[in-house]
Amino acid sequence: KIASKLDLPFQLSPRFDYRNQMVSVEQVVNFQHLIERIESDKIPGAFVEMGCYIGCTAAVISSTLQRLGAKREFHVFDRFDIELGDAQDIETVFRKTFAACELPLPAMHTGDFKETVPAQLPDQIAFAHVDCGTGGDVADHAALLIHCLNSLYPRMCKGGVIVLMDYHVPGTTVDGFNANPGVRLGTDVFLGEKPEQIKLLYGGPCSHAYIRMA
Repeated sequence: KIASKLDLPFQLSPRFDYRNQMVSVEQVVNFQHLIERIESDKIPGAFVEMGCYIGCTAAVISSTLQRLGAKREFHVFDRFDIELGDAQDIETVFRKTFAACELPLPAMHTGDFKETVPAQLPDQIAFAHVDCGTGGDVADHAALLIHCLNSLYPRMCKGGVIVLMDYHVPGTTVDGFNANPGVRLGTDVFLGEKPEQIKLLYGGPCSHAYIRMA
């Protein structure tokens, strides 16, 4: 019942399984609130997701846009060849997720982020979700995140939002865990002396944060 009310494209088990479910109920609520504000503030631009795996968060984003009657371009970027949980043939599972939710497929950009980003990014972006963690080398992940954020930043509209999966601050993030330390490392380097600041979100068993463009 909770999953239905929140437009979740899957059922949550009592014990959260990070590698298969990929998004918590609390994070779904965060996405919905942030998207609703972007719509109410009439921030122009497309929606983007970097790292979509089997489509759980992408379906939440798409279903929220549909519920709000928002006419937005939605672009997803992924290699679709990294199998983190039980799923195999990731791109097929992604398409099935959208079909099960009766949602139109977003524009899909398949390949390495260093090849598809920024080359295939839309010119104006209102909302971006960055979730490119694979649990590999921390320094490599931080460098990839910096590449993604540098590519997004000049295209983000004023008031637009970048949501960061797995941004974790030990001792401060409530209930979340440090699944991908490269997220905070890369984000903090990227922000540097920029006017924007990171804002932590409560993500339940996951870590979550966002940046709103000044």
